[in-house]
Amino acid sequence: MSPIAPTSLAGVTTEQIQKCLDENKQLILAILDNRNLGKLAECAQYQSQLQKNLMYLAAIADSQPPSSPVHPQQGNPVGQQAPVFPSSPSLSFNPHQIHHQP
Repeated sequence: MSPIAPTSLAGVTTEQIQKCLDENKQLILAILDNRNLGKLAECAQYQSQLQKNLMYLAAIADSQPPSSPVHPQQGNPVGQQAPVFPSSPSLSFNPHQIHHQP
């Protein structure tokens, strides 16, 4: 899926977004397959397309108005804290950092 100009982000349909997500899944699988086969040039090509798709989806998300929560919270009761989730490490598919296992 090729990115659409930012001026047309308002008219993006759910089907177009799903198509992009499906393509991203296929790109990730292709990256993994090619990495396992040692085809780093192909990995880089698929990674570039994946990055474009992710930037496109991010632009769509950024163009949306903020959504309000379904059930607004009135604050946490005394003695209870909101759950804290550790941040996960970022994923990077840099072909120069790929280590092959024998």
